[in-house]
Amino acid sequence: MRKKNILWAALMMTAIVVGTTCASCNRELTQEEYLKKVLANVEKIKVAEYETTEKVKAPYEKKWNRIRQGKVTEHDNPADTILGFSCVEDVKTEKMVLVYDGTLAITVDDNDKTVTVKDFQDKRSKSFPHRPYWPPFFNYVKSLMRYMLTTTDSIQLVREETEEDYIYKLSIYEDQQVEFFGRDYKVPRPSFSLSEEDEYSFYTLWIRKTDEMPYRYLREMSHQVQDITCHLTSWSDQPAKEPIVATDYIPEDGYEVHFVGREEQKKKGPSVAELLVGKPAPDWTLKDIDGKEVSLKSLRGKPTIINLTGLGCGPCAFSYPELVEMSKRFNVVSIEAWGNKVQSLIDYVEHHRITYPFLPGNDEVLNAYVGGNRGVPVFFYLDADHRIQKVTRGYNKGTIAKVVKELGWE
Repeated sequence: MRKKNILWAALMMTAIVVGTTCASCNRELTQEEYLKKVLANVEKIKVAEYETTEKVKAPYEKKWNRIRQGKVTEHDNPADTILGFSCVEDVKTEKMVLVYDGTLAITVDDNDKTVTVKDFQDKRSKSFPHRPYWPPFFNYVKSLMRYMLTTTDSIQLVREETEEDYIYKLSIYEDQQVEFFGRDYKVPRPSFSLSEEDEYSFYTLWIRKTDEMPYRYLREMSHQVQDITCHLTSWSDQPAKEPIVATDYIPEDGYEVHFVGREEQKKKGPSVAELLVGKPAPDWTLKDIDGKEVSLKSLRGKPTIINLTGLGCGPCAFSYPELVEMSKRFNVVSIEAWGNKVQSLIDYVEHHRITYPFLPGNDEVLNAYVGGNRGVPVFFYLDADHRIQKVTRGYNKGTIAKVVKELGWE
C-alpha cells in the first residue's frame, strides 16, 4: 500500500513538472521578445538567394507607379563597416544588373549598353553622413528590427496577428524622417520640403509564423511608398566561399563604361542646353495627359518657359507654385523627363494643383534639348519668337521671377 502511495505521489509530481514546463513553453512571447527571436534568426543568414517584387508609388497615387522584379544574391560582409553587405541584383523587368561589393557600386544597363561605376572611396562620398546605396532585403530588415528594439526616439510599435503572420507596425514621431542604410539615420529636411507636416516615417514588417522569418516590409514616407516582398529560395549560416567583386560583372565588349565623379570622365565644353542659347528652340509635338496634342508652334506669340521635370524630384515640386503664377502672364509647359506612366502624371498634376500643360516627354525632345541628360529641373526661357534666351538648372524659391526680371519680361 505504501509503495502504491509513493508511486502515485511520484506520478503527480511528474505531471506537475511537465505541466509547468509546457505552460512555460506555450507562454506567448511579448512583442519585443518575439522580435528578438526573429532578429536572431535573420542574423544567422550569411548568404541568401531570393526573388523580390518591389512596388513604388507616391502617397497620393491611386495605383503603383512602378513594379519591378529581381533575383538577388546577398552576402553578409563584415569588412564593409558602413553597410555590412555585398549583393548582386538582376532586375528582370528593367534589364539591369546592380552590384555592390562594399567599395564599388556598378549598374549594368542592357537597354543602352552602358556601365556606371560609383567608387564610394571618393572624397564626395566620404563627406556623406551615410552611404546612399539601398540595402538588400535582409540587411534592411535587420537594421529596421534593431531600431525597433533599441531606439530612444519617440515611436509607437504595435503587433498584430493573422492566421499566418505577425505584423509589426512602427510609427516614428520625430521632426526628421528615419531611413536605414546599414543602420538608422535621421535625414535632414531638405530646403524644398513644403512643410514640417510632410515629414513622417511609417514602417510595417510581416513575419511568417511557420519559419519565423520576415518576408515583406512597407515603407511610407511623404515622398514615396515602397512595398518589398521577398521569396527566399536558399540560405546558409556559413560565410560565402567566394566574395562578390563588382568589377567581375562589367561586360567585356560592347558596353560604354562611365566612372561617376572622375575628373577625366567629365565632359569638356558647353552642354547641349547651353549651346542652344540664342538659337530657335527645337520644335516638338507631344500629347498631354488627356491625350490631346500640344505643339511648341501653338505657343507662339508671347514668352514661353519650358520646364523639364520628373516625378519624385523635390526641387521640381517646389517650383510648381511659381510656375503656376508665371503661367498667368506667359506660356508655361512642363515636360516629364523620367518616363513615368500617364496615370501617375494625372495623379501628380492633381496633387500639385498644376494648371498649365504637363506633358509626357520622349527621347527625341530630351536629346534635342539636353542631349539625353535626365537631370532635372531644367528651365528654358524663350522669347515671343521662341528663340532661347536663357537656360538654368536647379531651383530655389524666386529664381524664375529673378530670371524673368533680368530678361525684361516684366
